[in-house]
Amino acid sequence: KNEKQENGALQTSNETNQLEVEIHLDRSPMHPQGGGQPSDHGVIACQATTNIPVIKIHKVAKPFTSTIVSHFGKMTPNDIPSLIGAEVTVTVDSDRRRILSECHTAGHVVDAAMARIDQVMPPTKGYHFLDGPYVEYRGSIPAERRAEVLEGLKSAFQDLVEEDIETKIAICSKDEAEKECNRLAQNFDLSIYTDEVRVVSVAGWPCPCGGTHVRSTKELKERGWGIKGLKCKKNVVRVKYGFTGTK
Repeated sequence: KNEKQENGALQTSNETNQLEVEIHLDRSPMHPQGGGQPSDHGVIACQATTNIPVIKIHKVAKPFTSTIVSHFGKMTPNDIPSLIGAEVTVTVDSDRRRILSECHTAGHVVDAAMARIDQVMPPTKGYHFLDGPYVEYRGSIPAERRAEVLEGLKSAFQDLVEEDIETKIAICSKDEAEKECNRLAQNFDLSIYTDEVRVVSVAGWPCPCGGTHVRSTKELKERGWGIKGLKCKKNVVRVKYGFTGTK
């Protein structure tokens, strides 16, 4: 059941009379939904026969403790037996992957911007979807300082983009990740990890992360990513970000 990522256009089948199927591969280039990032989309094509139409994949999932990546799409019932054990080609929607990687990286730049203006707080949630992305922190900002903090965040974010800081990814032991990610403050709970931790450093700010990212903060400039708003309520600070039109 080997697979690989290839470029090129593929023809997809008519979805009439098709069933929703869950496909497991021994490996996959598709990123599953998780860590606040939506899943990749793409197609799966069977290499052994041209009789099976290309399968459009609209969702990819992987439980945190599992090694199985599930690909969800639609097939006609008669085609299902021919796919079992077959060698397939997996093609990722590269445009979707690109913009979601930018969105996730921009969320991490928010963390770095918070640190740059001395507002380090434990992050509690990252929502890196395109319909209104944000990062939430546990803490509070006095009402009289919120406008000042928002302007500081906007400026710090754009400075970090202009500084063209390389994204770095490392697989660390749990102890190494603890030292690296919590060196400034006890921001990350690594108790859910059993052994190795994937640590992503964006704009010089490291954190445990399994998502996809762009190579440098400068790659966020073309679409004009930036800070859009700040909201504080019940010991939660939400920083909204997205396309700001500033390039």
